[in-house]
Amino acid sequence: MKFQSVLSTAPLRISFLGGGSDIATYYEESPGAVVSAAIDKYVYVHIKRHDPLFQERYRISYSEIEYSNSRSEIRNDIARSCLEYLEIDEPLQISTSADLPANSGLGSSSSFAVALLLGLHAMRGEEISPIQVAEEACSVEIGILKSPIGKQDQYAAAFGGLNYFNFSSDGRVNIEPLYLPNVDSGRLLEKIVLVWTGESRKANVILADQAARSSENFINLGKNVELAKKFKDSLLQPELNWETLGEMIRNGWEIKKTLSPRISNEQIHSITSCLDNLDCLGYKLLGAGGGGFVLALMNSVKPDTLNSLNKWNILRPNLDHMGARVVSLK
Repeated sequence: MKFQSVLSTAPLRISFLGGGSDIATYYEESPGAVVSAAIDKYVYVHIKRHDPLFQERYRISYSEIEYSNSRSEIRNDIARSCLEYLEIDEPLQISTSADLPANSGLGSSSSFAVALLLGLHAMRGEEISPIQVAEEACSVEIGILKSPIGKQDQYAAAFGGLNYFNFSSDGRVNIEPLYLPNVDSGRLLEKIVLVWTGESRKANVILADQAARSSENFINLGKNVELAKKFKDSLLQPELNWETLGEMIRNGWEIKKTLSPRISNEQIHSITSCLDNLDCLGYKLLGAGGGGFVLALMNSVKPDTLNSLNKWNILRPNLDHMGARVVSLK
């Protein structure tokens, strides 16, 4: 059964440790590992069949509005490539919006790709698994568009939840959901504060710089993988040791800064210096670097702590348990 209109959504994610090891230049030589969590902030995609009465064949709405008569003319790379990948050439209107700014280190481009592919399949009456939509999004972003990104974001968006991802040399991804006791699952996110740097950035420039340094970064990425494994093991202990978890996050950040001089800047240093004077157990920058959100694991989040951070916008995320899904069909 085909549908006239579909609304789909996919969550954004926060990554604790292991980032960079999900890129082929690393995991083809040595298995990669990432611990990440999908959060209750989303990218939304609305797809509607476009009536022939409209002058244009495609209308694509995001931060700008595109009108085009050919699929190949669509300037939005992900929208165009998803249509090409699924060989969809019928008139469509595609609109996207998000709960948070793009290019903020939360994997929004991959969430968009996952939500769009899921919606396009749903338009054709097709149900697909989380692993299929994640792999299709990887094929679009990494295969077609040649983006120098890894595979963690697509899987986090597709599956939701708190997960340990292992990346094999043949490109396969093993997903280990981390089911903490309800009280600990809630406490983990309750102790997380995201501090907005106020700066958005394109990840590709920084990731390309890291890729150019892949040989010299290999050892440090391996150290981050080992931290991700230990972090996962610590999360599965009967009682969480918050100091240990925070120390691993902090060590991971020190390693990450060695991967490219573009990763940190004065604004990020200003935030982390403030956190050093608060009851913060560990912090790191989310995403490729240069801007976005700083993740802080706090020993406790008190009003005084939040007041000390009022120079910046802060976010208190919750865990998304469902992953990418179709919200409505008509």
